[in-house]
Amino acid sequence: MLKTLALTGCLGLALAAPLAAETYTNPDRAWWTGFLDAVDGRAPDLAALARQDPDYLAAHEFTRDAVLARVMARLQAQQPRIDPATAEVVLSIGATLGDFDAGQGGFPVSIFTPNSRLPLDSGRELFFRNWKDVALYPASREEGRALRQRIGMREILAQVTVTDIRKSATRHLGYEGRVTGISYYTQDGSLLRRVTPPEAAPVDAAAAEGNLDALRGKILSDARIPALGTRWEDAAPALTADWPVIASDDFVPYGTARQLAFLWQDGAVLSDQAHDPEKSFKVFLQQVPGAWMPQDGASIDVTDVLYGSGAGVVDTRALGPGLACYTPGVPDRCAVLVFAPSGGSHVLTGAYGVLEQPVAAAPEAAFRAYAGAAAAAFTGLETMADYDGEAIRAGDRVPHPGSRGVPTYAAGAGAEITGKPLYDPLKNTTDVNPIARELALYAIGGAEDRTPMVFVLGR
Repeated sequence: MLKTLALTGCLGLALAAPLAAETYTNPDRAWWTGFLDAVDGRAPDLAALARQDPDYLAAHEFTRDAVLARVMARLQAQQPRIDPATAEVVLSIGATLGDFDAGQGGFPVSIFTPNSRLPLDSGRELFFRNWKDVALYPASREEGRALRQRIGMREILAQVTVTDIRKSATRHLGYEGRVTGISYYTQDGSLLRRVTPPEAAPVDAAAAEGNLDALRGKILSDARIPALGTRWEDAAPALTADWPVIASDDFVPYGTARQLAFLWQDGAVLSDQAHDPEKSFKVFLQQVPGAWMPQDGASIDVTDVLYGSGAGVVDTRALGPGLACYTPGVPDRCAVLVFAPSGGSHVLTGAYGVLEQPVAAAPEAAFRAYAGAAAAAFTGLETMADYDGEAIRAGDRVPHPGSRGVPTYAAGAGAEITGKPLYDPLKNTTDVNPIARELALYAIGGAEDRTPMVFVLGR
């Protein structure tokens, strides 16, 4: 759930002069518009900004044109001073302290949660990238008791210094900044404490890429699928050694009827015909035969339509009801491969599937346990995916769909890909961008004895 933060009412309406070079305190909406346009690499609309300026708003109808020109000139002169790479912004935000946590050593702070955000302008919002580093107001038990006696349950003021503000890769109209310092004050302005988060650890690009390559290899090994770029002729023999049931989604003539171009079942190739050289095709990899198997002209499980995409939730075709790979109660794997025409053959261009993992305390914990050292190479967020909650819990179809939405940790790494992701668990999730990266992982919460790990590989 998103938590909207509000600047305190004591802020001035006009852009404050910098405290120091590139430092701005409680800037107004016009400043944010220009700043975020600079972050986006867009030239600001000076006329629109000027019409929001207090000087213009206070101008007489007969002097408004002259004031507009003067304000535009001032804003133009200010533009070179707003450098997103070096700008430091100080924000005054009202905050409350939660119950003291002796184990953590302090009070949880209301404004630092995974999805807390500050509304800016035109629907754009600011999130705190390193919120975990500052989520706690540090205090010993004695300090905590004294602080609570002093402030009770009243709101306090947090002056938050934010730098390195960048466009978010995961949130629609979102921007993320790094908190570099916080000063906490009582309502009457008395300083309570200053908190400085740890410095961001330097990133070893070579090590990060090596860890990511190792994770890609782990996913391919765990899912028993070939690497992207593999030709169908080379992939098929390896797949039949690792999967009980394999079916393509394309059909070829068979007498007066049609049959699947490729079908492997019961330890034998039941069909192996040439695929259309000009069309892509999918290959479904499963543990058991069932209603998921493609029908002529369709490749949708009819009951999944009734209790999946037909109900508006994210489609679970070929992944099984509840993302359980059609084998509820058995930790399993299933996958879908996409082969596209290339060089007179078909090559693997994308894949998605489920690798069921042990249950974890939270989806992010499951993601980090699986990704290991490669987790640092991902950009991720806690969110909700629009799967049926009861189906995820049971790992099977339910007569009547239960609650909509399950907690999810979604993360992407590698280069950006063009177009839409091959499979998108977040397609119904508002205010979140699709994870269009070479590798995406989605740890799906809500199950009692497992964590479905959805992987999507593309290029």
